[in-house]
Amino acid sequence: MERMRPGLRRAALAAAAVVGALLAPGLAEAAPWCGTAAQADRPAIATGHPVRVVYLFPSDGVDRTAELAPRIWAEVEEIDLRWRTRDPTRTINFDLTTFACGNQIDLVTRRASLPSADLLPVASRFDRILDDVYRRAGFDALVSKYLVYYDGPVDSPETCGAGAGITGGTGLSIVYLQACPSISTALVGTHELMHGFGALRSVPAPSACVGDAGHVCDATNDILYPRVQAQPLSTYALDSGRNDYYGHASPWFDVQDSLWLRHLDASVPFTVRVRGRGSVLSDVPGLSCSASCGTAWNPNTALRLVAQPAQGQRFLRWGESCEGAIPRCDVLLDAPTTVSAVFAPARYQLSVFVAGRGRVVGAGLSCAVARCARALTSHRAVTLRAIPAKGWRLRGWIGACGGVRATCVVPMKNASSVRATFVRRAST
Repeated sequence: MERMRPGLRRAALAAAAVVGALLAPGLAEAAPWCGTAAQADRPAIATGHPVRVVYLFPSDGVDRTAELAPRIWAEVEEIDLRWRTRDPTRTINFDLTTFACGNQIDLVTRRASLPSADLLPVASRFDRILDDVYRRAGFDALVSKYLVYYDGPVDSPETCGAGAGITGGTGLSIVYLQACPSISTALVGTHELMHGFGALRSVPAPSACVGDAGHVCDATNDILYPRVQAQPLSTYALDSGRNDYYGHASPWFDVQDSLWLRHLDASVPFTVRVRGRGSVLSDVPGLSCSASCGTAWNPNTALRLVAQPAQGQRFLRWGESCEGAIPRCDVLLDAPTTVSAVFAPARYQLSVFVAGRGRVVGAGLSCAVARCARALTSHRAVTLRAIPAKGWRLRGWIGACGGVRATCVVPMKNASSVRATFVRRAST
């Protein structure tokens, strides 16, 4: 996003043209910031694909988190409010965490790996910040998009921000805090989030600007108009004609369907039942159940569940909407869904007692003395065989086995003991 002279446009997808001066609206009405910034993401309290908010400064810069965090939080609230006003069924799924005063953004503070001089040129700044943010994101890069407030010197004070992304994955939206001092950064952030969500990515929309397919030119108060008037964010529309990028009926991507928007008009309940000591996690943030729990998700969310046993435990099996003993399960939340996961101690002890002359073999044991014991994998049945000495016979089993057959099967569903009694054969 650039603040430019009328008639000039930047062709790159990551940029939009802006002229005029705006004041940040509604800041005095926002709930006070009471949170703390962290160096890494904290556990998500909301389900779904998150938009994570990052305050980034150069490696040789000054950390102004304490000063700027209240402003960033107020602007995130402003973006959320204006989005809900334009579409009561959706809002951005900002990453939240719980503080003493309630839920607020999980603001992450990061010192960039590059100094100010390397991040100064506007031509390379976006790509370098993209590399810095996603290189640290790891697996989370597959499910998160990022709104970055970059607090470093700029060589082009008319460039207010930049954003780009693909519809189903990587997405970065940047607000340049040291540029465009009179422009509302809430407006800049909203515009760049649209690019981060993948709006108008290589699509010849009906109202696309000539020579600039990443913006629309049918209304000057459209959030993706390339030049903005001196008006507050509250006056801007999400796709003013609803025919280009939001709430349209055309076959190309509709931002209203983005995985990174939370549905306010519908949700699907998802219940996880945990038996034993272990947890069920999902590849999409918002599910971490170490006890039975319930969550709500956007309709048709696809989740990969992973069962993680606690120390000294093992995963046994899934139940209900998941099946099998592999600790991974894929579910599609197209209706209310329940999954159960069963854990048990990893090993149970098997004690074998021998009376008379003979031995008991099996499960790695060969016991011919009064007592033998071995720790075995739980819930995995073992077969024992009684072998009497010459002139002796098996009288019978007691304990976890019974009867007079030479073999018995112990299910090992708990600590178990068996006793084999041998007696002399009668003389003939």
